[in-house]
Amino acid sequence: MNIELSALEERAEAQEHMAEALRILNAAIRRTHRAGLSVRVEVLTMYSREGTLPQLELGTLDRQHGAI
Repeated sequence: MNIELSALEERAEAQEHMAEALRILNAAIRRTHRAGLSVRVEVLTMYSREGTLPQLELGTLDRQHGAI
């Protein structure tokens, strides 16, 4: 029973961390846009024994001059 509770607590904590990370990412994207840059996002698919795992690659583009 302790193992089940521990797994549930870990999942809840992981969800909280993900929510906080997304808030920070969204704030960074807004700041980037205010600075006159565009955000480039590419979804990469990583393969492992456990299956596929999406990974994000983020970058910025100068709206007037291209990639930074």
